[in-house]
Amino acid sequence: MPIGPTRILSAITLSFASLLLIPSAKPQTPDALSTRIDQITSRPVFRHANFGIEIYSLDQNKTLFSQNPDKLFVPASTTKLLTEGTLLARLGADYRFHTRIYRNGTIDKKGHLKGDLILVASGDPNLSNRLQPDGTLAFRDEDHSYQGPAVSGDPLTAIKEIAKQVAAKGIRKITGHIYIDSSLFPEGDREGGTGVVMSAIIVNDNVIDLLGKPGKKVGDPIEVQTSPRTSYITFVNQLLTLPATSKPTLETPSVITNPDGNVKVILSGGIPVGAEPQTGAFSVPAPTQFAQTVFREALQEAGITVEKKNFVAYDGGSNRFYTAENLIAEHVSAPLSEEIKITLKVSQNLHASMGTQYLGAFTTKIRATPCKMDSKRSRLF
Repeated sequence: MPIGPTRILSAITLSFASLLLIPSAKPQTPDALSTRIDQITSRPVFRHANFGIEIYSLDQNKTLFSQNPDKLFVPASTTKLLTEGTLLARLGADYRFHTRIYRNGTIDKKGHLKGDLILVASGDPNLSNRLQPDGTLAFRDEDHSYQGPAVSGDPLTAIKEIAKQVAAKGIRKITGHIYIDSSLFPEGDREGGTGVVMSAIIVNDNVIDLLGKPGKKVGDPIEVQTSPRTSYITFVNQLLTLPATSKPTLETPSVITNPDGNVKVILSGGIPVGAEPQTGAFSVPAPTQFAQTVFREALQEAGITVEKKNFVAYDGGSNRFYTAENLIAEHVSAPLSEEIKITLKVSQNLHASMGTQYLGAFTTKIRATPCKMDSKRSRLF
């Protein structure tokens, strides 16, 4: 199994973190520190690596150790340490995202909402099945954004929990639209590492998980499972079982956008006979419409009739209804400290790239607050 550059950088970062956090009976001398670092950098696994290191003491206002300090390096995923550290310093470890749902109409005695239901996106990157009953966030060592396996369970857990809250308020029918207000920051840019579209609304990391299983003989169709299942996207499976000597292949999927905004994806390629099932992920091209569709479907699953099923982009006209009186449901995220654990543990590029968006979106709220600083690999899909 080859080791990608992101994983090497993560391993190096974790190795140094472990090295520097090992308790010592007495302060280390510069020579002792240099010796311990050299024990890591001289390992055979790093024989082709170059190290650029500087350890600076804020207390002593001096450099304790440096190696190749004047050479230029591509920081890659170690940049996440700076981004996530800044978020912790600015927002606090217990910061939580609040995804709120409002109404802009009245509810009659029959439970009919005479108006629209609006989900206001907060930038919560974990509207998925990561959130566990104990308040922690689950993850897999190789994240599904990098074609790894998804976290077990229903990826729409958070969305369905919100829909159940709406039903618990006695709403049985919605005569207006289901809107997603994702105006917190613009949607459309793709994260550079995985190509996932960034947006203020993030459901299942804005991907559809795929699992492909080869047939019993060459030429058999590949069995493809997709999760979550939603009318927003239709997969046309043209994958075939290949000879055992072949390698798993996937041609660049053909994506067709229908007039209503829903998409059709044509998969072609194959998996060798006898091979293990292959995992993968498809980045949804329009996260807001994807979220609107799965939210509407979750409301219907919760027993609520939704009259208008077509996608209509939110125009901001209902902002004045964002009051406590009109609040219907709310999803509160795990603390930011848990989210940062996900970002750094699996080097989650989408979550890390959202960090600068959060700083930009929330900066007016926190500008007056003093900031106190303490002294992939790819498989078939």
